[in-house]
Amino acid sequence: MHDKRKIRTAILVLGVLFFVPLHNASAEDAPAIIELDALGNIYEPVVFDHDMHMYLTSCATCHHHIIGLAAEDEKCLRCHKESSTADDLTCAGCHAVYPGNAEKVRASKEKEMFHIDPPGLKRAYHLKCLGCHKEMDLPSGCEDCHPKRDAAGKVANVAN
Repeated sequence: MHDKRKIRTAILVLGVLFFVPLHNASAEDAPAIIELDALGNIYEPVVFDHDMHMYLTSCATCHHHIIGLAAEDEKCLRCHKESSTADDLTCAGCHAVYPGNAEKVRASKEKEMFHIDPPGLKRAYHLKCLGCHKEMDLPSGCEDCHPKRDAAGKVANVAN
């Protein structure tokens, strides 16, 4: 009985010794600030304070497929039954910048797959950011994150 307890304790200690340095190394390598400027002709870039968000919450809040963890969500398991660790923690690593564009749909043999894909990059940002901001009663209006450029009304038909 004592041997099993010693083995379990040793496994737990080794697991912590190997996991914690890996987790901290990836957090230390993360950028402090991320600029999102997809609509640069209309809006100023969104300046995302990554350091502050890492301080406020765990990495898993946004990066739901962190190194060391395989997919567990039923929707993910439809395609990732034997998933392993993820090497790419960027949002665009899983969330397509241009999801479901015509070329991608034409190239696919299974047209229905786009109904189960993860949301596109912009939608993923908005779902995560707005959900958390509303939950914590923080600013969640469009221009709170997306200040309009002075010439925005001239570039596109944008309502004021």
